[in-house]
Amino acid sequence: MQIEKINKSKYKISGLVRTNVLRDILELFDISSSNDNDNEITINKVKSFQSFKDWEKTQHPLIDYTSAEELFDNFAAISLYLEKIGLQFSHIDPTKIVVVNDNILIPVNLDDLYNIKSNNITIDKPYEKKNPYLSLELKDNTNIPYTVNFKSFYSSLALLIYDKLIGLKNNPDYHEGLKLIFTSRLYWILRYCLLENTEDRLIVIV
Repeated sequence: MQIEKINKSKYKISGLVRTNVLRDILELFDISSSNDNDNEITINKVKSFQSFKDWEKTQHPLIDYTSAEELFDNFAAISLYLEKIGLQFSHIDPTKIVVVNDNILIPVNLDDLYNIKSNNITIDKPYEKKNPYLSLELKDNTNIPYTVNFKSFYSSLALLIYDKLIGLKNNPDYHEGLKLIFTSRLYWILRYCLLENTEDRLIVIV
């Protein structure tokens, strides 16, 4: 398998995110606030959107290296912003992702969004064990509630990117599969997100 565009890639995160995905998301909506409640918003209009499943059908079947970087940075921006306000997802749910304008992916599994307390989140709802992007710690877990470091989410994100770039079906051993992009920026990003020790995982900003 040939991974293209590794050397040509210039997509980077700077600050929160170079392209400010969150700002771009907000600009897609015509949002107004309630006069009675400043915390209540109304979405009046949205540009074109589709499900993650429909978006996948437009891929061939894998995405190229540059697109994989952009996909990672899309989710990294959302993750880092949520952490900043004390929240984090337990995992990515591919059945609950909305794709806006073909290039902005928004997780909408809000039932899987938890408060961070002492660097941990406590998962108190059941989740689908067949999810291919389930965080590593959740795959073997049998307890609810379950408390885990908030960085557990990073492994879920890394599995999504690995699957879209290399393919879990092509090589389920991601440690071996990542050798296809060895020395690239994305190689090190995914390796850090998939570290065995949850607390050591990082979203690398380079």
